[in-house]
Amino acid sequence: MQSVFLGGKLNNWAGVLLFGLIAVSMALVLAWNINLGLGVFGFVVGLALIIVCLLSTESAFYINMACSFFMYHLSRLLFNDEVPAGVVTDLLILVLLLSFFIKGISLKTSLNEFIRSPVIILMVLTFFYSSLELFNPEGHSVEAWSQAIRKAFEAFVFLFIAFQFFKEEGNIRRYIRVLFVLCVIAAVYGCIQQWHGLFDFEFRWATAEPLRFGLLFINGEFRKFSTFNDPTSFGGIMAACGIFFSVLAMGQRDKRMRRIYLAGVVVMVLAMAFSGTRTANVMLVAGLGMYGLLTIDKKRTWVFASIGLILLIGVLFAPIYGNGTINRFRSSFMNSDDESYKVRVMARDFIRPYMIRHPFGGGLGTTGNLGLVLNPTSPLAGFQTDSGYLQLALETGWIGLIIVCTMYYYILRNGVRAYFHSGNEEMKWVYAAATCALFSYYVGMFAQSMIGSITDMAFYYPVLAIILRFKLSHNT
Repeated sequence: MQSVFLGGKLNNWAGVLLFGLIAVSMALVLAWNINLGLGVFGFVVGLALIIVCLLSTESAFYINMACSFFMYHLSRLLFNDEVPAGVVTDLLILVLLLSFFIKGISLKTSLNEFIRSPVIILMVLTFFYSSLELFNPEGHSVEAWSQAIRKAFEAFVFLFIAFQFFKEEGNIRRYIRVLFVLCVIAAVYGCIQQWHGLFDFEFRWATAEPLRFGLLFINGEFRKFSTFNDPTSFGGIMAACGIFFSVLAMGQRDKRMRRIYLAGVVVMVLAMAFSGTRTANVMLVAGLGMYGLLTIDKKRTWVFASIGLILLIGVLFAPIYGNGTINRFRSSFMNSDDESYKVRVMARDFIRPYMIRHPFGGGLGTTGNLGLVLNPTSPLAGFQTDSGYLQLALETGWIGLIIVCTMYYYILRNGVRAYFHSGNEEMKWVYAAATCALFSYYVGMFAQSMIGSITDMAFYYPVLAIILRFKLSHNT
């Protein structure tokens, strides 16, 4: 449809004249007022992207992925960090859903297939349980509740569309290639930030707010965030994707592709280390440990595990003490004397009685800095949970925590079954890579809220959809 329109309607003198006028107009506006010009440019590009997304669900899917990787960077570079990321994500998800309907796919048939998994049933149960949190007497902000529900709904919609998109294995292969390119670009940029230093527009952004500066500048150097919103998101996605492509490399018969994947993994792991995210370090070790358990019967696993163990011991105990990156990596595993770790332990002991007394929690959006803004009267306002599981327990109660942990169990169960039951050797390694990466997320949730950011649209939900596609299509 789009090729007919572009080729038949615009591939002539009128089309050339139209694009010429647009280019000249944009140049004049930029010369007259740079801010207005950038705004108009953003509007034109955004409108063009929306049209492309409506005409092609696949294009919409990949544009969503690219947006989750680079939207914050473009906002800092071009718009002084004033573009509302949440609104842009909402719009792109809506356009993706509309393009799905434009293709004329039967919604009833697709949903009937989609809803057969215990994972999806538990996800729907979690959504309705969270919806009931509106009536929690401990929470007082409809805005905080609506933000959480909106994010949950968007995640469900994106997972549903990814599930439909991955009906064909060719789409899974293309997704993996696109993901690899996006990850390498982000990782290389993170390394450039480390070796070159932050660029001027990034430095201005990092120092604009005292709280942000305190989170980014630690032990005399900036934690690197690449094209993402913060170092935690950047480090988490680099760790998970590093695991994903490491496992894929181990399963590759094509030596050239194995070398390409491993080269990309090296850059991702370096970038992860430069982010200074200690949780990401633990995620990397946990995910690769899961890979060892899944494939313990293979000789290649023993070789890989031996090399990995030697490298880990070398980094932990080598007589190198002046490198901030190495020191922060070590503190991820040898932090019994770390003051921030002791503070977290004390905070959890302090808040435990509240969690036990409130099975339905204190309401959505009541903890942390968001609680201070939207629920200032809540006893949880300002409490820094750090742990994603602790945040779930405090905001939705131990009932909500049990539901979510049960869902995580079924996800991993499905991934392990997909690996062992698949008769397709190539897909078997994809399932193993997805399972190990998801496991790393669930381990990371002990220390940070690793699930719930915009980057989930690029990795977490697509790899979950890959696992569910095997589960539902084979009815295991």
